[in-house]
Amino acid sequence: MYGERKSSLYDKLPLELLAGFYFEINKNIEKGILSDAMYHEIRLMEQSALKRGISLECLQDNGSRI
Repeated sequence: MYGERKSSLYDKLPLELLAGFYFEINKNIEKGILSDAMYHEIRLMEQSALKRGISLECLQDNGSRI
């Protein structure tokens, strides 16, 4: 349907794993280890979290504790 997005790999990950990836990728982008192209992956992770009703703050907090 128009306007719906297809499921991504991130939609299938357990929350703990999604949060861990999110935190680590963000951290590595900030350090300059990963390129800005990884922002696309970050957006997919954020969409997956929001689709599950999880705030981005919660995603970041959960990721920082792993």
